[in-house]
Amino acid sequence: MALLVRTVTGDGLVGYRSPALERLGVPHLFTTRCGGAQGELDLTRVEGEVARRVAAAVGLPGAHVLRVRQVHGRAVVDADAAEPGVVLEGDALVVSRAGRLVAARVADCVPILLAGPGGRRVAAVHAGWRGLVGGAIEAGLQALGPCAGAAVGPCLSLARFEVGPEVAQRFRAAGLGAAVEEGAQRPHVDLRRAAELVLARAGVPDLDTTDRCTWEDGQEFYSHRRDVTHGGAATTGRMAGVIGAAG
Repeated sequence: MALLVRTVTGDGLVGYRSPALERLGVPHLFTTRCGGAQGELDLTRVEGEVARRVAAAVGLPGAHVLRVRQVHGRAVVDADAAEPGVVLEGDALVVSRAGRLVAARVADCVPILLAGPGGRRVAAVHAGWRGLVGGAIEAGLQALGPCAGAAVGPCLSLARFEVGPEVAQRFRAAGLGAAVEEGAQRPHVDLRRAAELVLARAGVPDLDTTDRCTWEDGQEFYSHRRDVTHGGAATTGRMAGVIGAAG
């Protein structure tokens, strides 16, 4: 298991790439809030110039970037059949069609990128805590088919994800108790570890991960819990895990 590698594109956009996915020839990127000379990159809306820059940074200039209205569930959208510009509901997208990228947008939740053999079919999964215990990753894997490689992107860290006992119990009931740590007052959950456990249990042969925390590494990442829940802001931006099928 390797760590994601930080990269800076020609126009200054900062992101992270997976060695495992690169070996499969899969164009992909975990974006950050750092957009270079043009200022912050916010993927709350992935359209126009923002979509153009993301597609170029991923390595597929001119590709359509498709996303879903995320609902913290396990529904999977077939992006091969989706019309560009039409936003459907779900928490995962699969695609094999050339000229298309799929995006899982986050601001503390876990973005997971999946690739099949030869990178010919890929998926982007958004997994908050409800998605992790509810089977969002498993649904993405089932829709993908055989998985040859995966990457877990930056998310909220164990130290920053304090939960109630009922949430901790949901993780234990889902077989993810190894991601729960009892705190002095309330439990904490390691979202990244939970995602890794699901992928390992599914037999994914080549998995990359990250040591970045969306709260702690604030110069690079938006964090809903930091900026809105505890910071009092009305809203915050979004990053994304973006991926397309190998050419």
